[in-house]
Amino acid sequence: MTRAARLAALRLQGFKSFAERTVVELGPGINAVVGPNGSGKSNLADALRWALGEQGRALRSRKSEDVIFAGSDRRSAVGMADVTLSLDNADGLLPVDYSTVEVGRRLYRSGENEYLINRQRVRLRDLEDLLEGANLAENAFLFIGQGMVDQALALRPEERRPLFEEVAGVRRHDRRRRRAIDQLAEAESNIARVADVVAELRPQARRLAAQAEQQASRARAGDDLAAALVSAGHHRWHEAASRVAAAAAELARARSEADAALEAERAADAAAATAARRLAQIDAEEREARAAHDAARARLAEIRLRSTRLEAEAEAAARDRERVASERAAAEASLVDHRRVLSLPMPPRDEALDAEIAALDAARAEALSELSSLRARRRAAGEAQAAVIRAEETRRAERDAAARRVADLERRLAEARAEESAAVLQTGELRARVAIASEAAAAASRRAADAAASAESARAAAEAADGAR
Repeated sequence: MTRAARLAALRLQGFKSFAERTVVELGPGINAVVGPNGSGKSNLADALRWALGEQGRALRSRKSEDVIFAGSDRRSAVGMADVTLSLDNADGLLPVDYSTVEVGRRLYRSGENEYLINRQRVRLRDLEDLLEGANLAENAFLFIGQGMVDQALALRPEERRPLFEEVAGVRRHDRRRRRAIDQLAEAESNIARVADVVAELRPQARRLAAQAEQQASRARAGDDLAAALVSAGHHRWHEAASRVAAAAAELARARSEADAALEAERAADAAAATAARRLAQIDAEEREARAAHDAARARLAEIRLRSTRLEAEAEAAARDRERVASERAAAEASLVDHRRVLSLPMPPRDEALDAEIAALDAARAEALSELSSLRARRRAAGEAQAAVIRAEETRRAERDAAARRVADLERRLAEARAEESAAVLQTGELRARVAIASEAAAAASRRAADAAASAESARAAAEAADGAR
């Protein structure tokens, strides 16, 4: 019965000429890889050596990164070389409890190496120990190259001896012996260093023994002192516990008082906020009253100006009326004289008299036209006087409204003062604010009184002006 191949499969990706993932499966018996020169047959053997930890020049590369596929005209370079060997371990050749063992190696362009056993990362030393257990580490006959048989036949007996030792498995034990000798030499050197350290520390050990004895006596004294301290501490702890209980009760009482004070402060703050809002409202109303008063004063000044202008026009109209009346009287007297003359018998026509009559007619027509213009100006003066009267009535209505608003402001101010007094009784912090608010309200009252006095004086002046007219 043909036994299954020890090497079951070989998987390559990115190793030398194998850019794509390539799987080579090996069957029982002898397996052959056939192909022309340059097809990559040697790369398969290099992949086997490389996966088993080969580090030397047997891989036909000058540096480790040369085994990664460097690219071609059709494909770009890759960043990793990965080779995995699948080994049949049904007979337990490898010292692990697996029927199939996968041994892999990865190399990145950054220089990082990874060794894998059954897809788990391990150290290179772990891989070498595993392979050495199966006589696969540094085995000269594991890979037999072209011409190696002829070289073996041409060797001298003393040169051929290592080959027979390798075949017999003696070289493995010899490597273990050399390794054990190296470890023994290292251990002897460590022992020598330890002896030196012990010789150096022996005097210190005696000194430390004396110090340890002293420390033991001190420890006993310390234990006694500790017992006394524990007793005293126990007593002090009970006293502290009683003080803590009393302090806790005091703290609870203080917290309740603080909560009550905080609640009172919150209520006082709320009252202060309400008073502040009322004061802000009063201030806004005061500003509105001041604006209305300023508008009334401006209108009063305008009315005074118009009244002065109308009085001047009325005086001019009166003077014109007196002049027209005197001229009319003179014209009527002249007309009477002319009528008397006309009632006389008709004298011969006097051209100079006709010219004088024509001049008198023209003067009469001019006087009539001037009289009509004076009448029109008198009507305009009457309309202006009516406008002044209407403006005076409007001013009186505004003055009454301002008086009512001042009374309303005084009432609200009294309410605000009452609320502020209540807030002052709740907290002392609001006293300064209430004083400032009272002063502002008093100033507002004074300004309202001044506005009322100004309106009254304006009304008196307007009435005086009407009486004068």
